[in-house]
Amino acid sequence: MPILVRRINRAKWEQIINEDDASDSSADAITNCLKTTNNDLSVWKIENIEQLGDAILALITGGQQTKLSTLHYVLIREDVLLERGLNLAESEGDTRVESLKNNHRDIANLTYNRLGIVKNIILDCLAEDTNKEAFFTRAKLKVLLKKAIDDGKVNKEDLNKELIENEKL
Repeated sequence: MPILVRRINRAKWEQIINEDDASDSSADAITNCLKTTNNDLSVWKIENIEQLGDAILALITGGQQTKLSTLHYVLIREDVLLERGLNLAESEGDTRVESLKNNHRDIANLTYNRLGIVKNIILDCLAEDTNKEAFFTRAKLKVLLKKAIDDGKVNKEDLNKELIENEKL
């Protein structure tokens, strides 16, 4: 069962979880974590939870990544997304790990109402026990990245120069 991984700001979602009426939610989580480009929302597809490290590695090796910090994420079952009428499109991901570029997907053709469906799916996912510890600390991210460099999975020189300097890679 394929899983989609999306980076989130957990604190923003906690605001919604703690609201009395989640149907009229605070806008911060939506505007911060569900920012679309061309009506698409970026996610990373993995086949099973054992591949989570690959999705996290893809997230931290994008061209705009300049430093590492605790990364919270949500796991969304692909079938749940499709059952709720949302579309997935293949697109090349922004990662310096060549072998992971094709694992990228977009939740495509989003509208105001469809974005609300995504919000509800994320809230449902956050309510599940499997998402309680869904984060990587900065230290764990650095170990993951250094291992990928040492294993030849990513070329250090391909990473953002600021990331290399800030993290002393």
